[in-house]
Amino acid sequence: MEEHDLTKNQPTVVPGEYATHGSYRRPEPDKMAVLSGTYGVSIFFRRWAAWMIDFILIVFGYGGLVYFAAKKVSEAETPNMGMVVMFFLIGSFCYYLLLEGLTGYTLGKFVLRIQVVNGEGKPPGIVKSLIRTLIHLVDTNPLLFLGLPAGICVLVTPRKQRIGDMAANTYVVKVRDLGKAGRKKTGIFAGAIILMTIISAILAVSLISSLITQITKPEVFVSKDDQFGVTAPWSWSRDYTMNEEADISIKNEFTERYLIVLSEPKSDFDSSMTLREYKQIVQDHIESGLKIPQSGSASDIVVNGYPAIEFTLKGDVDGAPIMYNVTTIETPSHYHQVLAWTYASRYGRAQQELRKIRDSFREMNML
Repeated sequence: MEEHDLTKNQPTVVPGEYATHGSYRRPEPDKMAVLSGTYGVSIFFRRWAAWMIDFILIVFGYGGLVYFAAKKVSEAETPNMGMVVMFFLIGSFCYYLLLEGLTGYTLGKFVLRIQVVNGEGKPPGIVKSLIRTLIHLVDTNPLLFLGLPAGICVLVTPRKQRIGDMAANTYVVKVRDLGKAGRKKTGIFAGAIILMTIISAILAVSLISSLITQITKPEVFVSKDDQFGVTAPWSWSRDYTMNEEADISIKNEFTERYLIVLSEPKSDFDSSMTLREYKQIVQDHIESGLKIPQSGSASDIVVNGYPAIEFTLKGDVDGAPIMYNVTTIETPSHYHQVLAWTYASRYGRAQQELRKIRDSFREMNML
């Protein structure tokens, strides 16, 4: 009987790549795919925490660097925000592209001890990282669905992959499951991460401090004729509906504090007019609009070198008790009245701020 070699004409199996099943061959899963399939929900929380760390680093660290660099180059108080946004987006893109492509890490992933790898457990390389990063702009973008697509995918897919991972055939695994990394490579990366963190922290503090300073910076409110002005805290704003004749009309709507400045040229009065006489004219006019007016004693003061008289008035306006702080000021060419008021019950807490704004009154060439 003729013997036959049963091994002839049989499909060749490449170890690690294919497994036989009947008369066909099917791919054997990547080692990292098998590893990823063993993870539970904890990998989601690690990835989410890592994303938050990277988000803070990019926004406050790199974002601050770009902002201050643009401000320095342009030598302007507020740089060209279009350029700032453009460089911010380019830098953010490169952050993920290069770090994840070459090392598998970002700052967040390094801290949480997770790493992006290919099927062999190595850093994915630039091409795969490019695919992940491009899709990163959609599935983890905080401005688009708050990154929900990525979170949902990681939770429901068998291998805990987001859309970018599935497209690039990459995985995010725990570093401890990859074996012992080279000390030199890990040490260099750790040093770079620590340096980046320190720089980012300094920039973040500087950026936040600068933003707070800009937001809370006192504002100079100038009269309609640009001759006089007062300085008020950032919470104050203009409102000429209070008195259409006012040269300056401002308010703090939240604390219900109000202040107007009315200026009149000395040429409108007799040359013998004195500041005290002007003060009495102002007082009589205000009292005529109040029910049961009660005036306080008048005090001679100086406002930025100008002679002035301060007094208080209390009275009902539409049934509400109002307390006024009134100051008449004489400058070489004008008489001014600075009229500040709030509810009588709140005047004790408000008088210091109202007087501070009043004391800032000055000619524009002195601002």
